[in-house]
Amino acid sequence: MTGNGRVVRSASMEVNQPEPGKREKLTIELIDAYKRRGLNQTEIARLHGITRQAVSFQVRKYDRLTDTQRLLTLHFPWRVPQHQGNATQFRRLRDHGRHVATAGKVVPPSERLPADLLDRLQSFYRKLRDENIVVEHDPTLPPEPGVAAQGGWAYRPRLPEDGNLMIRVNEYTTLTDEGRTIWQLPGGYVV
Repeated sequence: MTGNGRVVRSASMEVNQPEPGKREKLTIELIDAYKRRGLNQTEIARLHGITRQAVSFQVRKYDRLTDTQRLLTLHFPWRVPQHQGNATQFRRLRDHGRHVATAGKVVPPSERLPADLLDRLQSFYRKLRDENIVVEHDPTLPPEPGVAAQGGWAYRPRLPEDGNLMIRVNEYTTLTDEGRTIWQLPGGYVV
């Protein structure tokens, strides 16, 4: 074993356990990865220094998500701090993801984007096209009046490397292959 962690032996396998305080945040993706490696919820809990019930809560919480919510949870490109989650950019990107996820599909009315949000989303697309910009998220950005009262968000001039994405990929971005498709500006964009 490398580092200062220790090896934990479970009935099903051996897993490196990180030092206390240096554990990765427990997400559904991490739980799934542990389960693929043969660990049960009790063993996962032990690795993270939490209760089995806390692991079970994460699993149940994820299972309660609709298909649309699950898709957005898995493919949203950033982990946004709660205090920055009310920004217009976050809301429009979430609306865009919801719109893309439900386009052409039979979904319950509660999952469809209401007309007023569709109008706002169309205005957002126009802004990105007309001003030739993309959205960037960086949780360390300071507040900017008229853009992001709590900071974390900015509009940036579109660069050739942005391609057809609506977003700027930076060190805070995790872009899955499916996310690369979801976060395209509708109708494309030629730089």
